[in-house]
Amino acid sequence: MSPRRVSPNPPFPGGRSEADDDAGVPRVSDASWPLSFDAAEPGAGAADYLVDPAIRALVSFFRTKGLAALKTEDRDETWCDDWIRFQAKHGLYASLLAPRRLSSRGSEFDVRRLTRFMEVCAYFSPSHAYSLQVAFLGIFPILTGTNEALKREAVAKLEAGGLFAFAVSEKAHGSDLFANEFTVRSDGPGAWIADGDKYYIGNANAACIVSVLAQFADAAAAATTRAPFAFVAIRPQQSPAYGNVTKIRTLGIRAAFVGSFEVRDHAFPESDFISKGRDAWDAVFRTVDLGKFLLGFGVVGMCEHAMTEAVAHLRSRILYGRPVSEMPHIRATTTVAFARLVAMKMHATRALEYLESACKEDRRYLLFNSVQKARVSTEGVKVLALLAECIGARGAESETYFETALRDAQLVPGLEGSTHINFGLAAQFVGPYFAGVRDGEGAPVPPPSIDASPGENPYLFETRNRNAKTVRFAPPLAAYDALPPLPNVRVFVRQVESFRAFATDATDATDAAGREHGTDDEVLLAIGKCLAVIAYAQLVAEKFAAVSAPPPLVSLVFHAFVEDLAAEALKLSAMLATREMPRGGLARAVRIPRTSAAEFAAVDELVAARFAGR
Repeated sequence: MSPRRVSPNPPFPGGRSEADDDAGVPRVSDASWPLSFDAAEPGAGAADYLVDPAIRALVSFFRTKGLAALKTEDRDETWCDDWIRFQAKHGLYASLLAPRRLSSRGSEFDVRRLTRFMEVCAYFSPSHAYSLQVAFLGIFPILTGTNEALKREAVAKLEAGGLFAFAVSEKAHGSDLFANEFTVRSDGPGAWIADGDKYYIGNANAACIVSVLAQFADAAAAATTRAPFAFVAIRPQQSPAYGNVTKIRTLGIRAAFVGSFEVRDHAFPESDFISKGRDAWDAVFRTVDLGKFLLGFGVVGMCEHAMTEAVAHLRSRILYGRPVSEMPHIRATTTVAFARLVAMKMHATRALEYLESACKEDRRYLLFNSVQKARVSTEGVKVLALLAECIGARGAESETYFETALRDAQLVPGLEGSTHINFGLAAQFVGPYFAGVRDGEGAPVPPPSIDASPGENPYLFETRNRNAKTVRFAPPLAAYDALPPLPNVRVFVRQVESFRAFATDATDATDAAGREHGTDDEVLLAIGKCLAVIAYAQLVAEKFAAVSAPPPLVSLVFHAFVEDLAAEALKLSAMLATREMPRGGLARAVRIPRTSAAEFAAVDELVAARFAGR
């Protein structure tokens, strides 16, 4: 299935043209916009994805299988064994996850390819995408460790089609890793015993290696009391101690396998340790930071397919003698949903560019990844809720993809995304983020992405420093200089300046977010939510400038940002009313967007052009 090459002209008025390419301006791919993979002939953007043979194979598999078969498997909660065999036969997961140094097939760990694959896989089936998501989580601690023999074994199993699992959580403790009860204890020189249970573990039924987080049973074995952790590789097919594997029935991703397992007196050698002590602890966060970042692209894919299906239904459904899509309230709601979807993808692709350029001196991805994990998935839930208002009962019918997306998207922010954790992480960056404004200097901004991927970034395998205070940012308001001088952009910039005044007062004499003023976890989360809106908007602005987004679309997206920041600032101000903490600036951050009817109408035309072929 060779892709049809299309013109590189942008999808909307005002974008870059071929003349820009001739002038030396990097072409920003049409793939930055929301896409549809339903058409027999791929349009602009989708064709850019289909250049990748792994994505071509993926699309071929799902088109051949068909939505009806996928929905039957979903209802019956049937494990997606045919997909696992297909990806093994074609080496799909291996082509995405095997690092260059260890691959026997010339593959490399290219995050851009991986995110695109995740997006398209979730576009067709979130359950199937979940098996790849978990396989990444399972193998990444091994690839970033120091056990070379285990790395080679893992990649060989990956290239043979094997799956992996990441066993960190436990039923009684969830994300409280310090309460972990899975233990390893010494059984003589070079010999160890593992015992414990794990819960909510993807691929627990089919993984060839499970990366298990454990604690040493005694401090002497751990050689440290500060980080008594270890990652251990357990091979289920070779260990009779691995058992009682039980599927957990979940609201969504039903054709995936989320389960629990027990390990009883599993004897293993020293060579099965992936990492120990602080290295094991760092491996958890390094893996989760990148792995959960990938989920945002899956939610983008779900929303793209749901939007495609919803718009098609609204155009074909006739009520009161005209298509539902022509009703004013439906047009307004789908337009807002589209604007929020555009922002989701623009942020995700721009955050990816920061990740691709990450290095020891540039760790801004730590904030932008946290924002992605906390916000892209929650925005996806909003998009689906808006579309559900439009298509009504059709969205609840079990043979539609929409019904799948409506269920499965909720799981990402609620379970996998751990939004409260990531808003808390974002709050740690308040001081460093605005320091560039005060100092008038900061880190350079990565260039916009061009068609060619930068390939593997070795830094992602060795990241250690997560200290928010040492991360340097460019002046964040500079991102808006290249946008049209629209009222909503100006209003939002004034909101950011007002919040900065509050943040400066709250942090100048204290550590992160004014803890010495009595700031509690609730307030820290609220501060993180405000900063998340601001950082999210910054990356969208940078991407909009790169693609020369049409002004009406920019205005409508910033309409949403003004609303979001005003709402979060108001909530934060209410929390601080009973606390001895400055609130200057927060009241001025509560503003009203200014969007014209003509701008709404122009974006409605963009929706029709993108998803209805008009």
